[in-house]
Amino acid sequence: MEQPATPNAVPQKLSDRDSSSKAKRKIPTPQELISHYQNQGLDSQEASIKVIEDLQNVVMRVVSSNSKPKKDKFLIETSRKIDSVNTRLAVVDMKLDSKPGYLETFAIGVASGAAFNGICSVLPHVFEGFAQIWSSVRTATKPSSSP
Repeated sequence: MEQPATPNAVPQKLSDRDSSSKAKRKIPTPQELISHYQNQGLDSQEASIKVIEDLQNVVMRVVSSNSKPKKDKFLIETSRKIDSVNTRLAVVDMKLDSKPGYLETFAIGVASGAAFNGICSVLPHVFEGFAQIWSSVRTATKPSSSP
């Protein structure tokens, strides 16, 4: 199977057809491309496959060469934005994890209220006990006034 030197190039005789205006070059039709490859000795099916291969190669080259900088820039920017959102979500998650929920807050309130109520009911007895100890120590250390 014979292949041209540059597989994606437009055949020379087809590109010279409209040489007066290089900016307005006529794109060859699929039938013209098939007939070009048939003139090189390929049968109809092989020529069709060759035209499809050339067109796929051209499309892949155009897509990969033109969109690469834009694609890289887009991917970099998107990655940066996703990282920023992920960082913010991590901060919010840490804040939510460090604060108690409604049930925990209610339980803390009930426990502290019970503790405060218990302390308030116990404090008078504790002070009364300290007062009795103080008076006992005072009486024990008081010089006796016996004649």
